[in-house]
Amino acid sequence: MSSQEDYKIEINGKEFEVGLDKDYEFNINNESYKIKIKQKDTLLYIDDAFSFKFLKDHKVAKTSIDQGIEQLMLMTAEGSGFIIQKYTSINPTMLNELMLSEVTKESINYGYTMERQEYERTLASGEKIKVIKAILTYNDEINIYELASTGKKDSGILILTMLMEDLENSVGKSLINLTWNTLDIK
Repeated sequence: MSSQEDYKIEINGKEFEVGLDKDYEFNINNESYKIKIKQKDTLLYIDDAFSFKFLKDHKVAKTSIDQGIEQLMLMTAEGSGFIIQKYTSINPTMLNELMLSEVTKESINYGYTMERQEYERTLASGEKIKVIKAILTYNDEINIYELASTGKKDSGILILTMLMEDLENSVGKSLINLTWNTLDIK
């Protein structure tokens, strides 16, 4: 059984296919080289408006929602994750209540009850932002949404987190905490 390796490296003009965390030995011009390619546990996403770190096990999905609105999404298999929407034609701070209503209305219609809290968070950039936290409960299920935005004239970002299980050491909680704690708005 064989599979295609994910990466290529070039050494002295010769190209080789390699995979992560595997040992390789290359003979180039009668000299032997041993290499192993590793990936960091956390990766850095850099945009012209913000940056953040995320766990290597997740991929950042980037889509264009509409003209002037770009969305980044990092999600776990259970539906927990972090969404950042970047706006280049409007200031998104006026959209907080509308977005919160949109992401919670289906659960509330199903029978979840919502407890709402507001708090202030200091980002890695030093900027303080107001966060709306909605805790939805139904029987023993808990879903937690956090929503914040920051903006200037005709631009800004909107941040939404979704935690679909309130377990102390969950992958979703780790992903959300790392992203929040390293978010740097420029």
